[in-house]
Amino acid sequence: SVPDRSGRPQAPHLDVSVFARGLLHRVVTRLYFPDEVSANAADPVLAGIAEPARGTLVAATEGTGYRFDIALQGEHETVFFAV
Repeated sequence: SVPDRSGRPQAPHLDVSVFARGLLHRVVTRLYFPDEVSANAADPVLAGIAEPARGTLVAATEGTGYRFDIALQGEHETVFFAV
């Protein structure tokens, strides 16, 4: 985990940039880990996003790793951030 600009701790996460044909600009999101339940609950960024959109930022446990699907549009569109 890393502190935010005000010094508050953020849950462990990865910043993800998506580049694709047809996108004029990259889109940016975050991947949070499902086994960091208490850290995710205290994360200021996640706290600012209402369910069910918040769930698009948390990976799923799959086998011995994680699965993180990104939807560019539609009912389960991933939350993207302006950077």
